[in-house]
Amino acid sequence: MLAEYVVIHEDVAVHAPKSVTDEEACTLPVAALTAWFALTEAAQVRAGQTVVVQGTGGVSLFGLQFATALGARVIITSRSEDKLGRARGLGAWATINTVQTPDWARAVADLTEDEGADHILEMIGGDNLRQSVQALAGGGHILQIGFMEDTELRMPAIPLQLRRATLRGVSVGHRRSFEGMNLAIDSFGIKPVIDRVFSFSEAPAAFKRLQEGPFGKVVIGVA
Repeated sequence: MLAEYVVIHEDVAVHAPKSVTDEEACTLPVAALTAWFALTEAAQVRAGQTVVVQGTGGVSLFGLQFATALGARVIITSRSEDKLGRARGLGAWATINTVQTPDWARAVADLTEDEGADHILEMIGGDNLRQSVQALAGGGHILQIGFMEDTELRMPAIPLQLRRATLRGVSVGHRRSFEGMNLAIDSFGIKPVIDRVFSFSEAPAAFKRLQEGPFGKVVIGVA
């Protein structure tokens, strides 16, 4: 909220996980909850399924950590080989460099022996949705979360229909899901990925870092 003090209703507050610091806890209400709700409520991911996560921003890395903890195989995409290497360190089952392999849907098919992905966290929007449809397994889910390319969604309808797939918009989550996520974070020992913590006076620099494409969350402290 970029403020030292705010007033909120007690009904919107939840207990933070016991295993995280204040800086780590502040990353949870939006990025983490969005990924958790998408995977557990909207998609109901199960162990053994394949999840594609696009990019290495806050939502994406939480999606990687949560899906891996739930027993899924996670394929993560990025334009940066360095970030892909760090994602493998967080448990990614496979990675795709979209600069070297712009046809990433074909790469997903190859990795899954043409089965496709059960769930895709769609972070880009625009024409990227075409590839998400192509990369999807029968009965799969596309969770529309981000619009880094375009807020307009363009995709072929027939492949979506033939796959009996679901396209669902996801925007954060409700309190029950938030409380369940915090318990899971303690249970699984998940630590939020923080790119850098800035002081309150460094807020402009923090927003600049956000535009540069951080690996994980950018945090602004108030102390």
